[in-house]
Amino acid sequence: MGDGESRPLVARRLRDGQWHGVDTVAAVFLALGFGASETRSGGWGAGAVAAVVWLPVAVRRRRPVRVLYTVLAGAVFAMAFTGWEESWVPVGVALYSVAVREPPRRSAAALGCSLGAVAAAMALVPRPVPASGVAWGVVFASLMMTLPWLVGTALREQRSYAELAARQAVTDERLRIARELHDVVAHHLTVIAVRAEVACAVASTNPQEAERTLALVGTAGRTALTEMRRMLGVLRSPGDGAELGSAPGLADLPALADGAGPRVELSVDPDPPLPPGVELAVYRIVQEALTNVVRHAGSADCRVNLSRVGPEAVEIEVVNDAPSRLPSRLPSRLPSRRPGGGHGLIGMRERAAMCGGTLSAGPLPTGGFRVHARLPCGSETAR
Repeated sequence: MGDGESRPLVARRLRDGQWHGVDTVAAVFLALGFGASETRSGGWGAGAVAAVVWLPVAVRRRRPVRVLYTVLAGAVFAMAFTGWEESWVPVGVALYSVAVREPPRRSAAALGCSLGAVAAAMALVPRPVPASGVAWGVVFASLMMTLPWLVGTALREQRSYAELAARQAVTDERLRIARELHDVVAHHLTVIAVRAEVACAVASTNPQEAERTLALVGTAGRTALTEMRRMLGVLRSPGDGAELGSAPGLADLPALADGAGPRVELSVDPDPPLPPGVELAVYRIVQEALTNVVRHAGSADCRVNLSRVGPEAVEIEVVNDAPSRLPSRLPSRLPSRRPGGGHGLIGMRERAAMCGGTLSAGPLPTGGFRVHARLPCGSETAR
């Protein structure tokens, strides 16, 4: 994880090798500056020690913990033998790198070790300073070392949350794509497979019915191709949800009902249009409900009612009669006709929950099945 992620755009364009170069140049300049300052006040030995303490900072990004303890050892040595009181400054820089790159527990341990070592060195080294002055120096140095550690810790947490949010966004997008693919593929392939079996079964006894069924197969195939092309177009072009405008909605419900296969009685309340997200959810719920009718009830009659409940909600009801008796020559191995194991009801409930609504589904006493959903469609949902 590079340190340039939270910096301006120009800084973020630097690569890892370039950042290491920046660190090297900074370490050399700091070593020369502090070395020259200590040389004037304490002689060549003090200046050389100050310069050497700063040099490991050049590789702080590659080995933050090793750099910290190397700098800390040098700082304690400088306090003990040269009296360099500002030797905690490079320790603070190294603590920042440790806080940014290391786990919280290791980072906290490094801070505690650094504070303890610097405080012990400042308190135990004899100097002509009153005890109150030594105590104040220890407190000041501790604060100045803790501050960069806190900044680094905050930056690490910020990056951690940003990465978590990015991973969650990727997961949500994958789930959204999987849900769309399931709705498109499951519905149209179920219609194609079931209707093709029906056409084969009645081809010799009822050519007109076979012809009508094959026409449904062709329509379902073309619709599936159109929706798949739309989804691939969305995946290939960046966007933030604007593709909902081209997604299927209430205007496509009649074509969906006509191509499902069973006789569908469609009733849509002619009210003002719904928000795009709610329209897509309504379409997908009806589509999945009709898929279940085709899969489990054959050619049973089905009724789809869409009505507004005041200005803030819309209700969807899909009811089918008891499963019809299929032609005797229809093969028994119809696709996906075994009970359970599917994700249709789960997907419909997720669609409703995403809009803040509810969905219930269950068998009727007469042997049919009913799906009922209530979706809010106020201003909050439309966003």
